[in-house]
Amino acid sequence: MSEETILKTEDLTKRFGKILALDRLDLEILPGQVFGLLGPNGSGKTTAISLILGLIRPNSGKVYLFGEERKPENLKRVGVVMDSQGFYPNYSGRDNLRMFGSLHKPVDDRRVDEVLELVGLTNRAHSSFKSYSMGMKQRLSIAFAILDDSEFLIFDEPTNGMDPEGIAEIRSLILQFAGQGKTILLASHLLVEVEQVCTHLAILKYGRVVKQGELQQLMLEAGRSELEMAVTDLEKAVAVLFDAGYNARIENTRVVVTAHEGQAQHVTAVLAEHGLFISEMKKRKSNLESVFLEATRRQQAPKRLT
Repeated sequence: MSEETILKTEDLTKRFGKILALDRLDLEILPGQVFGLLGPNGSGKTTAISLILGLIRPNSGKVYLFGEERKPENLKRVGVVMDSQGFYPNYSGRDNLRMFGSLHKPVDDRRVDEVLELVGLTNRAHSSFKSYSMGMKQRLSIAFAILDDSEFLIFDEPTNGMDPEGIAEIRSLILQFAGQGKTILLASHLLVEVEQVCTHLAILKYGRVVKQGELQQLMLEAGRSELEMAVTDLEKAVAVLFDAGYNARIENTRVVVTAHEGQAQHVTAVLAEHGLFISEMKKRKSNLESVFLEATRRQQAPKRLT
């Protein structure tokens, strides 16, 4: 393992009773990456982050931070945004930062004011935490995460429960930190959020990684291998294509078939033989949704232990 590696997990596994919450997670995050951990609620994202931070113990596997097995000293180099509800509701945002920041080292008031300005809370720095909107509470969590100028930032569902304006604010901050060269792990169930900010991606479902790699390359591969078409009788078309050895499905009012552009003529001929005619065909546009659907479509839930 390179000394430059920010985070590496090996066979990280966690069970809660009979439930397998995380199954042999292997991740490697390098400096400067914005790494997305994408999956629906319950897929294991928060469990993975809790294991990485040592908040819970794994059944098996290891976590490495900054090139060595995780230890308390290394965690001081990590800033975490998980849940803003730990702040004192009657204290101001500024006082909350000063109080929590002083738990492990003296607080520089100038740094507190600096991070409040960075996250856009200067005008409300002296307002009580309980008066903050959801977006402001998350921004205060981010301010706390960067108070020590942490080089590795972990965001767990940072825009949960936010309105569109709040989501845009948090997304802008993540991009700002990425532009400063910080390494970021973003756990989210929102395709748009991950697609707009991440450079690399691991897709989780039922606690397992079903796809992993550089985001742009994954989208390029997905777009290259699928054709989308408007055709008479969608269900019959899917059945005919399956019989001809193609993997096809219905999405909205179109049939999507796993095939490259060179197979378009054969696909057309197969359908025409059965009285099905294509009014439009195009290469599937590359986006994260197509990557996600292809990766998770056949993933089965693990069996519970008896």
